[in-house]
Amino acid sequence: MNTNKSWFENAGLGMFVHFGVYSVIGRGEWVMNTEKIPLEEYDRHILGFTAENYDPGEWARLAKNAGMTYMVLGTKHHDGFCLFDTSTTSRNAVKQEPKRDLVKEYAIACRQHGLKVGLYFSLPDWSITAFNDGPEKASVEAWNAYISLIHEQVHELCAKYGKIDVLWYDMAGNLNGASPLNAETLRAHELNAMVRKLQPDILINDRSFIPGDFDTAEQNIKAPKDGERLWEACLTMNKHWGYFPADDMYKSPKEIVHLLTGILSSGGNMLLNVGPRPDGSIGAEDRKNLMALGDWAKANSEAVYGARTGRLNGGTFGCSSQNHDKDYLYIHWWHGTSTVVPDCKLNFSSARILGDTCAPTIRHSGTRLVLENLPKISPNPYCSVIELTQI
Repeated sequence: MNTNKSWFENAGLGMFVHFGVYSVIGRGEWVMNTEKIPLEEYDRHILGFTAENYDPGEWARLAKNAGMTYMVLGTKHHDGFCLFDTSTTSRNAVKQEPKRDLVKEYAIACRQHGLKVGLYFSLPDWSITAFNDGPEKASVEAWNAYISLIHEQVHELCAKYGKIDVLWYDMAGNLNGASPLNAETLRAHELNAMVRKLQPDILINDRSFIPGDFDTAEQNIKAPKDGERLWEACLTMNKHWGYFPADDMYKSPKEIVHLLTGILSSGGNMLLNVGPRPDGSIGAEDRKNLMALGDWAKANSEAVYGARTGRLNGGTFGCSSQNHDKDYLYIHWWHGTSTVVPDCKLNFSSARILGDTCAPTIRHSGTRLVLENLPKISPNPYCSVIELTQI
């Protein structure tokens, strides 16, 4: 395993991007499977995947302004269409629309804006008959050819695009609802040994049937049982990963910040998704949330980057984290001029509200820490943060 993990421990926030042929259809990244679209029919939509407004530099600027420190782009989803230049299939963005190496441009943009480069890669591939048949039904030759293709595509991603910081594998069943992949059938140890030889500093997630370097909680903020384990929570802004204009159930900025602070309080990172339109542009609702998140993260940076699992009871106010010699209270519910930290066995000498001039007072009452002289209304509309300094 990689021992160069400090950047991920301190990352706080990342941007996930789901962008592909499914964006043209506009009903989510699983539409080929959920609507049982035949491959020939599905591939007619490749012509609409023009990405004429694809500007990864703008994506990177949005991510940076939103407080993100890394990005993860879907280089190939379960539909098997590659956004990179590959010798393994003609179903790729260089040989067909948009006739550009989208991954190359993305990797360059990330580095130009000081963001760590993450690549998502689907191990399943619905476009390949052998995967849908599984090793029991497919011939040995056909199955081996599929696995060799997967290994070669990962090799290309790790060999052609400079330093890659994160390899984000994904898993799924085949079009028949079965899950034919496992560590043995994938030859996962061999695959990841090749990756680490090409990219010695890379971090690999937990979705290649072996533990990897970090856990990925999907659509939840549940931390791993092992408190020392690196982890992130990947979350959507609405209910879908890929572009889905009919889905208007967007989280509010306040909800996103509350989710983030819950993740930080358990020592994780938030990987927040955007699903660009088929032309590559990012919608207004996504932009609004990213801007609000960035404003909050900038005002409360000490409690975002490098946050570790909290040691103070969240009581009725929210949750907490620690960073070096400071403890941070994420006040989800502002009680007015005072708030209480229950079961507090630590002694604190001072408190301050990040981004505000108010000077709270501290009173220890048994095992209760009482913070007083607070503003009647929360200084931050999404979540105010109180920094505590020990005696």
